[in-house]
Amino acid sequence: MLRVELNQNDISKRELENHRDDLFSLKNSSAIDLNLLLDVWNPKLMYHLWTSTKPENLNNISSLCKKDISCYLNGFFKGYLWALKMNDASGHYTSGFFSGNKFWIGAIDQCREMQNEFTFNSPLGKQNQTTMNLNNLLPFAVDVFSINLEIHLFEFELINHSSQVTLGLCLPASCHTDDVIELLKFYIDNTSRDSNNDINNIHNNGGNKNITVNYVRNLSEGYSVWEDSTFHIILGFTTFILLFILLGTCYDIALRYKYLDKLNAQSKSDAPSDMNHRKNAEAEENCNTSISGDRMSTIAKLWAMKDHNGSINVHNVNSVPKPMSEALLSFSLLLNLSKVFNFDVGHDTLAPIHGLRFISMLWVILVHTCLLTNEISDNNLFRLKAERNFLYQTISNGNYSVDTFFFISGCLVAYLYFQIMSKNKLSEANITKGIIGKINQFIGMIVYRYFRLTPPYLLVIGIIQISTKWNHDHYMIPLTTLEYQTCEKYWWRNALYINTYFNMDERCMTWSWYLANDTQFYTFGIIILITGGSFFKIGVFIGGITLLASWIITAIITLKTDHIPTIENPFDHYESLYDKPWTRIGPYLIGMATGWYLHNIECKLKINKIILIIGWSLSIVTLLSIVYGLYGNNFGPISSAMYTALSHSGWAISIAWILISSVTSNGGIVGKILSWKYFYPLSRLTYCAYLIHPVLTRAIILRGESTLHLSQELIVSNI
Repeated sequence: MLRVELNQNDISKRELENHRDDLFSLKNSSAIDLNLLLDVWNPKLMYHLWTSTKPENLNNISSLCKKDISCYLNGFFKGYLWALKMNDASGHYTSGFFSGNKFWIGAIDQCREMQNEFTFNSPLGKQNQTTMNLNNLLPFAVDVFSINLEIHLFEFELINHSSQVTLGLCLPASCHTDDVIELLKFYIDNTSRDSNNDINNIHNNGGNKNITVNYVRNLSEGYSVWEDSTFHIILGFTTFILLFILLGTCYDIALRYKYLDKLNAQSKSDAPSDMNHRKNAEAEENCNTSISGDRMSTIAKLWAMKDHNGSINVHNVNSVPKPMSEALLSFSLLLNLSKVFNFDVGHDTLAPIHGLRFISMLWVILVHTCLLTNEISDNNLFRLKAERNFLYQTISNGNYSVDTFFFISGCLVAYLYFQIMSKNKLSEANITKGIIGKINQFIGMIVYRYFRLTPPYLLVIGIIQISTKWNHDHYMIPLTTLEYQTCEKYWWRNALYINTYFNMDERCMTWSWYLANDTQFYTFGIIILITGGSFFKIGVFIGGITLLASWIITAIITLKTDHIPTIENPFDHYESLYDKPWTRIGPYLIGMATGWYLHNIECKLKINKIILIIGWSLSIVTLLSIVYGLYGNNFGPISSAMYTALSHSGWAISIAWILISSVTSNGGIVGKILSWKYFYPLSRLTYCAYLIHPVLTRAIILRGESTLHLSQELIVSNI
């Protein structure tokens, strides 16, 4: 019998009477004790419930779990150290429930350390148990369980509060998740107001609560990467890439050595000729140093080589075709690092864009980091207080950083397109003539972009699919998104860049909405450019009508949804206003117009000093007003519609002024900062940073398995 296992005779009659007296005195008090009201697991009270219940009431709990739970409760009542440590490692209500403290996770590491000690001290372990106090030894294996609870308090209209709480419990490993659910239901049912148990009805202290166990996770069980086919695919793909990186790098080094040997042989020649003079000049340009046999000098010269002409001067064309050589060299670590950390502006961009891109990326990371830290704080509602700080709008209005990216993308697409067309590179290749030529041009540009951006994108999606499954099954703090389910089902929508047309609960990689929109804008922008290349006015008309339509549609949606821009709800009506292409295309079109204008003036423009002052003043005032203008303002329907519809385009126009001024040497100190050469390498890394930074931030936060206490100083210091 269960009661016999618990050895109820160990409970003194006096202790039971004292406990009953305490509970009856609480019942007669009119005060509400939150410690009792929010009590969902108390081993001391559970002991009394367990000993007074009939065994048939516990049939839903497995026999092995019942045995170990009985041992645990008995050990706790007797004051055994191991049982006290188990309870100490378990979470419980402490404070801050009404401030948003939804994590009662306990001391997770302590429970895991107890399991390690059990493994070490078990009969199969190395330590001799006979020399130790058996009362201090854990008699069974333990696991950490994460329980998601829905708590709704209601008490004579004085309290009406609901919250989802994550509870961490250190329990016997013999208990399955279903057993833990039954244990908690048993405890909650017997400590609720509706319970017929006199002791536990008193324990509720006059309060009323409705607690539901949503789900339980055993953090020692669940997902294994080795059983996931996605992990095998990523592992194989990564191995393949690393192999080619190794081959490409070795091939590159071999070419550099061979080319260097050739230059050494030429330098020793006593018969100079025009050819020798040309090659000596080439050697000076590539190596920028005298040729020496010193090893460090040789390594420096090999690294300094910008071009070893591997497919022309070194190789026999008949043995290694040029395309094969170039393909293998594209994997070279040396060549790729030299391109990334090159301080040349690059033919595919404009110098100030590097600064704009990098600074905007920092802003995006700041916003995402703050949003993630809010989710794991033990005073989540403190955000309402932080929003009263003027600087907090830097975070709440951080979505305008994405408008800068849209603007940059549109600007570069148009600028490079017209630059190439003006040099007749496409025309000479006979790929732009006629309807077929235009179609080929369109397909070529789309395919080029797709295969340039999609491989790392899909790789990160695979990493997210694996990491979120692992995080969900093995970390205490639960994920707020469903990516551990949605990425496996809906990754193909991301691959087609159409994920923004589906509900949020069906999306993978939520921050990838930008890539979907940008790709759709790019596709539409190419149509405008190709059309405008032959019929300029028609292209301008299409772009202008689209911009006007975007403003009108955004205003209509704002009015229909009763959307009011506020600091408190920056992502209100997210799926209808925030991430839809028809509400965000404005900055992209303005960027395209800017790119065409810079090409048309050949990046040269003289601006009158008065116009320069007025332009800069209007630009700065507009940017600051858009980000910080909501502070202290209560917009009505019309002003809300105007702000929502025009603010993104207003932001892009201000950025356009800054870019044009900086490119044409009218930017002053701002232009110099944005064109700082050390931004160039950092700017080239922003795409991968955008893809991976939420994954890394989330991993760091969840790996800590602890909450963060927000303060105004902490939030402002992050800004």
